[in-house]
Amino acid sequence: MIKFFRKIRQQLVYENNVTKYMRYAIGEIVLVVIGILIALSLNNWNEGRKGRVYENKALKEISVALKTDSIVNKGIQERVQKRDTAINNILSYLKTGATNADSMLIENLKDSNTGIKLSFNGGAYEALKSKGLEYISNDSLRNLIVVTYEFWLPRNEIFGDSGRKDYILNNIDQLHEKVTDLYIESNGGNNSIKESIILNSYEKREALMRLMNLQMELSESYRGLLHNQSRIINRVQTQIRLELEKFDH
Repeated sequence: MIKFFRKIRQQLVYENNVTKYMRYAIGEIVLVVIGILIALSLNNWNEGRKGRVYENKALKEISVALKTDSIVNKGIQERVQKRDTAINNILSYLKTGATNADSMLIENLKDSNTGIKLSFNGGAYEALKSKGLEYISNDSLRNLIVVTYEFWLPRNEIFGDSGRKDYILNNIDQLHEKVTDLYIESNGGNNSIKESIILNSYEKREALMRLMNLQMELSESYRGLLHNQSRIINRVQTQIRLELEKFDH
């Protein structure tokens, strides 16, 4: 009988030890799992923080690039204004009925043919694209930036003189040849080719008038493109500014 109770006691002690061991093991496992979860959370938080820091940096760089583009656009607008002034000067001259052109008219003719090249700085966007567009957390802003740099700005760029080979530029070249005469000027033994304009026929005066009308049409196209580009830049800058304000809160 004593042996029986001794065995029961031993069994109870054994089971108690097993229970303690199981509890200890479970506790260790729980602590390990909690530690892993905390580590993962800290890692995700750190990666998220790094992502937000880069997003802030990328948006600021794009904003600076757009600001530079806006300044360049203002310079291009001045070139267009220079074209328009020259065109109006020539049209006023034609109204006088004069036939012999002075040096001022020659200069106006050159200014009226000032080439315009629309461009944009896509370096900041390309850097973002290589790093990953998903860094821009705001979906609508990300889509706006992509459309701006992949479609709108490149579309405007091709309409500069270097990219346009349409009927307007072809006709301008042909009419310019009809209006101007070339001659050789000798200066100290050095010969150079110069242009002159003598409006001594109806055909030449008509060609010059048509030439100025086409130049005015081209200037109008430039002004429209510049206005469109400014509108796009302002829109993106406004959205970027609103997004950057969130980083301060």
